Amino acid sequence: MANVIVKFNKQDYHLACQDGEGERLSKLSEYVNSKASQIAKAMGSVSDIRLLLMTAILLADELDEARDGKPMAMKGAQDKADEMERTLSHTIKRIEDITRQVEAEG
Repeated sequence: MANVIVKFNKQDYHLACQDGEGERLSKLSEYVNSKASQIAKAMGSVSDIRLLLMTAILLADELDEARDGKPMAMKGAQDKADEMERTLSHTIKRIEDITRQVEAEG
């Protein structure tokens, strides 16, 4: 088991990791710390817990976007567009069914 010292919000933390994973843990923690620094600069003085929560949400948003290539804001619009398309398809099918029924009766 390896031990790595990482920084978060100007404080050092000792973290354990598997042997050979220390460099990766250091790089990941540097990335997290850089995101936290960006937030801290924008927000001013915030508690470590709030900063950590905001950083986690930012990283979760990045991960979610990376998984399917769409920002969260676009997903809602896409869901609505998909729903409208289903409704339109259903309406067209109903119109066609009614048209066939009227033609058969006439």
